Amino acid sequence: FDEFLYPTLIYYLMMMFQSDAKKPKYQLDLLETPVNNQNDSTSTNTSSVRPNYSVSSSSYTTGRGNSNLYTPGQRSSSSFTPSHGSSMSYTPGRGSSTSYTPGRRSTSSYTPGRRGSTSITTPGSKRKTPYSSTTPMDVNSSVIVAVVEGRGLARGEIGMASINLKSPLLTLSQFSDTPTYVKTITKLQILLPVEIIMPNTACESGNMTKLFTLVNDQFVNTSLSAVQRKYFNEARGIQYVKQLCVPEFSTVEMEVTSKYYCLAAAAALVKYVEFIQNIVFAPRSMKIVFKGSENTTMIDATTVKNLELLQNARDPRSEHTLYGVLNHTKTAGGNRLLRANILQPPSDLETICMRQEVVAELTSKEEFFYNLQTIVGRFLDIDHLLSLFVQIPKQDSMKTAENNIANVIYLKHTLELIEPLREALKDFENPLLKTYYKLLEDPRYDIIMTKIISVIHEDTRYQKGTLHMRTQKCFAVKPEINGLLDVARTTYTEVVDDVSNLVKQLAEEYSLPLKTSYNTTRGFYIQLYSKDKEDNLPGIFMKVTKQRTTLSFTCADLIKLNGEKA
Repeated sequence: FDEFLYPTLIYYLMMMFQSDAKKPKYQLDLLETPVNNQNDSTSTNTSSVRPNYSVSSSSYTTGRGNSNLYTPGQRSSSSFTPSHGSSMSYTPGRGSSTSYTPGRRSTSSYTPGRRGSTSITTPGSKRKTPYSSTTPMDVNSSVIVAVVEGRGLARGEIGMASINLKSPLLTLSQFSDTPTYVKTITKLQILLPVEIIMPNTACESGNMTKLFTLVNDQFVNTSLSAVQRKYFNEARGIQYVKQLCVPEFSTVEMEVTSKYYCLAAAAALVKYVEFIQNIVFAPRSMKIVFKGSENTTMIDATTVKNLELLQNARDPRSEHTLYGVLNHTKTAGGNRLLRANILQPPSDLETICMRQEVVAELTSKEEFFYNLQTIVGRFLDIDHLLSLFVQIPKQDSMKTAENNIANVIYLKHTLELIEPLREALKDFENPLLKTYYKLLEDPRYDIIMTKIISVIHEDTRYQKGTLHMRTQKCFAVKPEINGLLDVARTTYTEVVDDVSNLVKQLAEEYSLPLKTSYNTTRGFYIQLYSKDKEDNLPGIFMKVTKQRTTLSFTCADLIKLNGEKA
C-alpha cells in the first residue's frame, strides 16, 4: 500500500505535463466532485480545510501494457479487421464525436438503415428522432451490453452480458426468446444501456437480422456497435469468469458452464470495455451473477410507456410518474434498485413478504428509521467507488494519479461510516436487517482502514467542493514520509495563501465584498455578488462575466499566481 499511495501523490503534485495516454471513451468523473463546473466561493486559507498537521521541509505503474488489442466494429459503413500497430480511424456510434485508432480498416462495407428507409446510418451520425417514447434517455447511464443470437436451428436463443461502468458487476443471461424478441427488448429496456455491441455477422453487407433491426429501431439514443464474431468466444468467456469473479460468488461458474451464448457475450464485452476504456479489470474483483427470467415479472416496453412507469407521456421531463412518486431514495444504489424493481418486480412470495416485514418494522420504529436514513444518506455511491478500484488504467497520467488519491479518501470516508451504520441496525429484529448487521462485522474493514491510516493522515476528510477536495488530496499523505512531497506541499500552501491575501488586499483597497473562488477550468478567480456594479468595476479587473447576480473576474496578479500554482 505504501508503495502505491505516496509515490502516486508525488506524481500528481510534481508532474508538469500530462502524458499522451489514450482517453477512455466514457469519462466517468469522480463521484461528488465534478471536474469542470464545481465552483467554490469559500476562503482559500488552506489552514481551514487541510488536516491539522505541520508541513515539514524534510514509478508507480498500474495495469498491463497495450497487448492483444482488438478492433471493435461499429454500426457504420465499414467493417474492421484488427491489426496491432497499424493505423485506422474509428468513429463511435450515434451522436458521438470521439475517435481513436485501434487497428486497420478493411475495404468491406455495409450500410444499415431502417427497414424501408432510404437514409444511410454512418458512424458518428445523429438520429433524427430526439428521443424515443419507449426508451427515455438517461444521462447518467453507464451500462454497456453485449447481445448474441444463435444461428440456424439455435435462432431465438439469446445470450446477453452487461457491465455497469459505475459498478463492479458483470451480469449474464441466456434464454429462449419469441420471434418478436419481447424478452430481449424488455431486458434492454430495464438496463437502458449507453452502448450495445453485437456480432458483425448480424449486419453483414447491409443484411441485418431481425434482432439487429429491432434493437436499431427501438434504442435510437444508444450507440450500436458491431464487433467481429470471433471475439464472441465461449472458451474465453469462461476464462474471464474464473479470472474476474470474487471467491464469494465463484459458484456462478457451475451455473454458466453450459451456457454457450452468455459466455460468448461476456468474452466480447469484457474485451471491448477494456479496450475502449483503456483499462484492465483487476483479478478476482467483480461480482458475476447469472440471471434468468425466473421469479420476476416481465413488463414489456409498450406497457411501461402506457402506464407511465418511468416517463410521463405528455412531458418527458415531468416527475409525475410511478417512479417519480415513489423515488425518495437517499443513495444512487437505492435509486437504481427502485427503477429495476418497477420494471421487473419480483414474483417470489418469500421475497415479497420479507420486504413487507422490513417496511413494517421501519414504520413502527420511527426514531430508528430516521437515524438509519440520516446515516445512509451520508454514503457516496459505493458501487461507483468500487468500480474505480477494480478498473486499472493501462497507462499513467496526471488525471489517474489524482483520481487514485481521491479514491482512497472516498474509501476512508465510507469505512468511517460502517460503525455508525452498524449501530443504527443493532436494535432491529427483522432477519434481513440482522443479516446486514452481521455482515458489517467483517474484520476486513478494519484491516483496510489500518492500511489506509498508516499512510493517510487521520484528519483527512471527504469534503464537497473542488477547492476543498484539492487541498485534502494535497495534504492526505502524512508528513515526513517523503521530503520532496513535503516541499511541494509547502510551496502549494504559500501560493494559495498569497492568492487569499491578494483578494483581501483588493477588497480593502476598492471597498468591495470580494470573494475568492476556484474551479478546475479557470483556477483561482474573484467573485462579487452585485446586481448593478458591472460598469463600476475598477480597470484592474479583467475577463468579467456575469451570471445572474454574480460577477466573476480576475486580474493580472491573480493570473500570475495561477501560473505559479500550475
